[in-house]
Amino acid sequence: MKGILIGIIFLLTCGFAGAQWRQTQGPPGGKIHALAIDGTKMFAGTSTGVFFSGDEGLNWVELSHGLPEAPVYSIAATGSYLYAGTYGNGVYRSSDGGYNWLPASNGLKNQDIRSLAICGTKLFAGTDAGLFSSADHADNWNPAISGQGNAKVYALAVSGTSVYAGLYGAGVYHSPDAGATWEPLNNGLANLNILSLAINGDTVFAGSDGGGVFRSTGNAWTAVLNGLPGQTIVTALITTAGGIFAGTRGWGVYRSTDRGNSWFQASNYLSNPGIYCLAASPAKIFAGSDGGGIWYSSDQGATWNTSNQGLINSSIRSLLISGTEMFAATWGAGVQHSNGNGYDWLAMNNGLSCNYVSGITKTGNLLFACTMGSGLFISPDNANNWYPRNNGLTNPYTTTLATDGSNLYAGTQGGGIFLSSDTGKHWSVVNNGLTSLNITSLAISGGRIYSGTSGGGIFFSDNQGSTWQPCNSGLTCNRVNAIITGETGLFAGTTAGAYYSGDHGLTWQLLKNGLPECDVRSLATCLGSVFAATNGHGVFFSPSQGDSWESLNSGLSDSSVNVFAQTSMSIFAGTADNGVWMRAYSDIFTIEANPDTLLLEWTAGDKKPLIIETSVEWSLQGFLPDWVSVSKKNGSGNDSLVFQSLRANTVSARRNAVLYLFSPKAKTVTFTVSQKGKSEAVGEDEAFSLKIFPNPASGAVNIRSALPVGKIRIYNPMGEMIKEFQPKATEFQVNMSDIQRGIYYLSLYFNDVIVTRKVVLY
Repeated sequence: MKGILIGIIFLLTCGFAGAQWRQTQGPPGGKIHALAIDGTKMFAGTSTGVFFSGDEGLNWVELSHGLPEAPVYSIAATGSYLYAGTYGNGVYRSSDGGYNWLPASNGLKNQDIRSLAICGTKLFAGTDAGLFSSADHADNWNPAISGQGNAKVYALAVSGTSVYAGLYGAGVYHSPDAGATWEPLNNGLANLNILSLAINGDTVFAGSDGGGVFRSTGNAWTAVLNGLPGQTIVTALITTAGGIFAGTRGWGVYRSTDRGNSWFQASNYLSNPGIYCLAASPAKIFAGSDGGGIWYSSDQGATWNTSNQGLINSSIRSLLISGTEMFAATWGAGVQHSNGNGYDWLAMNNGLSCNYVSGITKTGNLLFACTMGSGLFISPDNANNWYPRNNGLTNPYTTTLATDGSNLYAGTQGGGIFLSSDTGKHWSVVNNGLTSLNITSLAISGGRIYSGTSGGGIFFSDNQGSTWQPCNSGLTCNRVNAIITGETGLFAGTTAGAYYSGDHGLTWQLLKNGLPECDVRSLATCLGSVFAATNGHGVFFSPSQGDSWESLNSGLSDSSVNVFAQTSMSIFAGTADNGVWMRAYSDIFTIEANPDTLLLEWTAGDKKPLIIETSVEWSLQGFLPDWVSVSKKNGSGNDSLVFQSLRANTVSARRNAVLYLFSPKAKTVTFTVSQKGKSEAVGEDEAFSLKIFPNPASGAVNIRSALPVGKIRIYNPMGEMIKEFQPKATEFQVNMSDIQRGIYYLSLYFNDVIVTRKVVLY
C-alpha cells in the first residue's frame, strides 16, 4: 500500500444529518399585516405566514405548514375553520387550528387577497379585482358586487347581516342582507380610496388613503379630522369600550373618545409609527406594525410595549459581528443585539429616532448606524446610546458606510457620497464624476474606493473621493447591490446577476454556470469560495471563485436573503422576512478520506505516507499509541504525513489507533492506523473474548474480556481524552453517567495491544 490521498472537496452537505441552515432566535418582530382574535386564541398574518399565540400575545409560534412563502394580509376565524388570505396565492383554509393549511381558492378570479370577513354562514374575500363570497367554507367562490370587478377591496366590516366593503377608488359599498344585494354609500365621502372600516352601533367609520377618517350615521359621510395630521393615511380602525382607535401610516396610533369629533395621539413608547392593523381583546389593544412586530397596550393606548417573543419575522438589512456579539440592522425594529450567535436578542434603540436602519458598521470602538430618514447615528458605548452625526450630511437617507482607517464614506439615496475625516463630526459631499447619486454599496481595496449605484453601475476613486470614474466595461446591469473583494479579484452583485473583475474593475464578466441572472443582494468569500445572497432564490455557493455555482438552501425557509456576516466558524444570513439564519462552515467544507484505514505492516520500521491536499487549516488529533509515530500533527495544505511503525505486533490480533483530521471549518475525518498481528484470522474481539454492553448505553457500560484490561482511556469525537483509569480486571463497569450524550471511543490496553471501540451514550 503506497499511501492514501485525502483531499479537501467543496460540496453541498445534504448527505450529512443536520447539515443545513438553522434559524436563530431572532431578531423578533417584522411586518404584521393582519391580527385576529378568536376567544383565547390570537393569530397574526406576517410577510411569510401565520403565527399563533395562546396567551394574549406573550409568546408566538409559527403555524404555516402548507402555506406558500407569501404575505398573509388577512385572517378570519369561525367555528372549526381558520382562513388566511395571501397576497399572490389566494385563500388557504385550516380545519385544525392552523397546524395545517390547504388551498381554498376555487372560483377566485384574483389571487391577491386584501381582506376577509364572515357574516353568518358566508365568507367574503376582498381581492385586487373585486369582492368574492363563499357559502361553503371556501370550497367555491363567486363574485359578490357587480360592476366593480377591478377595484381593490382593502377593508370589510360586518355587523349582524350588514356588510360594508371599502374599495380603493370606489368608496364604500353596503349590503344590508349578508351580501345578497349591494349599493354604493359614498354621499359626502371626499376620498374614495378606502383602506379601513369599523362599526360602532349604528355608526360606520372609514379610514382613507390621505384623507383621514370619515363617519356615517346613515346615508351620508362626514370628515372627522380634528387632531389628525394632514393627509393622514389611516390603515386600520377598531372600536372598543374605550373609544375609537386609528392606525396610521407614519404617525402611529390615534384615539377618539367622542365618536371621532376629536383625536389625540396615543403612541407613547410606540417607536414604530407605521401601523398596518389593529385588534382588541377585553384587556388589551394590539397593533401590527411595519417591521416592528406587534405592540400592545393595557391602558387604552396610553403606553405601548412589544409583544414579539417567538415572532421571528424581521427584515435584516445589515449584520455586524464583533467578537462574540452580533448587531442586526432591521427594517422597522431598529438595531438589535445578541450576545451569543443569534440568541437572546435585545433592542438597542435609545436615542435612535428612526427604526428603519439600512446599515451598521464599526470603526475602532465606535458603532455607526445608517438610517433611512434620520441620517447617521453613532454609539460610543456598544449601542446602549445613540447620537446623531449629521453635520454637513444634507441627505437623511443613508444606505451604507465604509472606512479606510482615517476617513469615513457615507452613501445616501439620492444625495451621493459624503466624506468625514473626523469620525463623522463633519461631513462634506464628494460627488464629482458620479452620474448616479443613489449609492447602494461602498468597498475599499488597495487604496481604491468602489461605489455601487442604482442606475449608474460602478464607480471608483483613487483620490479619497475627490473625483470618480465609471468602471462598467462588460457590466450589462447598472443597478448594483453589493461589491466585495475576493482572493482573485472583485465581485459585484446586481439586480440581474453577479459579476467578476480580475483587473481592479476595468472589465467585468457575468458569472453563470448555475447562478441565475437574478437579484443578487449580497456576496461573501471564505477559503477561496464565494457565497451569493439572492432575492427569491436563496443562497448560492461557488467553490471555484465564481466559475460554477450550487444552491445552498437546505433548511432555509426564506428564499430572499439580504446580507451575510461571518465568524471564523460560521456564516450568517440576514433574510428579508425571517430574521437571521446560520450555517457552520463544517457543514459546507468537507474533508473526505478513502480508504479510512491506514494499514502498517507488522515489521517495525515501515513507512506509509498520508498526503493531505487542503486549503483549510487542520490538525491531527486522537491518541497516538507508542508503537507508531507521525511526521507532523498540523498543516494547511499539500502536506505529507509519514506514519512509521516503531515495533512489531507480536500478539494474535491487530492493534488499532483511531485518529482524526480536524479543522474548525470542516467536517472531521476519522481514520484508523492499524497494525497486523501474528494471525489475521483471529479478530480482536474473538482473541480477547471482548464484550462491551449495553451499547448504546444510558449511563454505564459493562466490559468483559479474557485478558485483564490494564488501562482504559475515553476520547470524544475530537480526539480529546476526557477520562482515564486502570481497572486491571477482566470484568468491570465503566460509569459514564457524568458525560454528555454523544459518541465516544474507549481505548482498552492489553499489554502492548490497544483495542478501540465506539460507544454511544443516549
